[in-house]
Amino acid sequence: MAPIQSSTPLQSALSGFNFEVPDPIELPNGRLVCGPHRREVCGACCMDFTYMRDVLSNYDSDDDVDGYDDDDDDDDVMSPDEFQGVLAEMEFPKRRGTGRVFPGVFVPPSQTSTPASLVRESDDETRPRFVLRSDPGICLFYTDGACINNGRPDPKAGWAFVFGPLIEGQTCTGRLELEGPFGDPEKQTSNRAELRAVIAALRGCDWHEEGFHTIVIATDSEYAVNGATQWARSWVANGWRTSKGTPVQNKDLWEMLLGEMERCDREEGLRIDMWRIPRAQNAVADRAAKSAAEEEDVVQFRDKLILGI
Repeated sequence: MAPIQSSTPLQSALSGFNFEVPDPIELPNGRLVCGPHRREVCGACCMDFTYMRDVLSNYDSDDDVDGYDDDDDDDDVMSPDEFQGVLAEMEFPKRRGTGRVFPGVFVPPSQTSTPASLVRESDDETRPRFVLRSDPGICLFYTDGACINNGRPDPKAGWAFVFGPLIEGQTCTGRLELEGPFGDPEKQTSNRAELRAVIAALRGCDWHEEGFHTIVIATDSEYAVNGATQWARSWVANGWRTSKGTPVQNKDLWEMLLGEMERCDREEGLRIDMWRIPRAQNAVADRAAKSAAEEEDVVQFRDKLILGI
């Protein structure tokens, strides 16, 4: 399915100016975002597609519009390949980080603070998110990874991140792919699933476009938190070798995670902080990751986008 075309009147009205009107992309749920930046409201493209929220909310799919019956025409039905093509156009480019930017460590107000005590639901009813009560510009995600038969034959791993109230279904999950982000065959392990969850959360949406300046990743994974905030600095300096001189495991995901840190910093102006929380406080993401591990195999690394949710 090709991106929908900008209206001819709009292009005609702007024909005397020295810039092109970029084509928007129609999401599977009917919402529109700008093609170049995947934003519903984009200052760079001078576009605002929020009006589609009212259009879609007022549309009753059970009623014919002007005598038109959707059942009479299957041309507008998106095939699986077309659907994946639309998603592929919206993904951020994959990149290997250089170690220029590392995440920070989130320091809660007190030792007894929990994510649940610090966050509230955002004011945007159309896109409910977990935001800090003290600063709604800070969004919090719970992330987790799980692996069935970890370290044994026939392992199957899954990941999950929770970005809003469960009543709104604000959880994103997936199987850990059999290939890494750069196309190499990789093992199914719990550590890889933990890293994959963090990467998925950062790449799932243009969080800066939603008005956030900081993302807090809350996870019970010591491997993800200490690796990202401490160990990775030494690994990069040592040419991706440990203190014992052995190659760093899961280098591909670590490189991609650092690449996301650099993208968020340079292109989005986002600060990323990691917060290690007790396992009991991460129960929802844990259950979701374990459930995702039961799904069918996925070969190629693929983003799961949550735009418009």
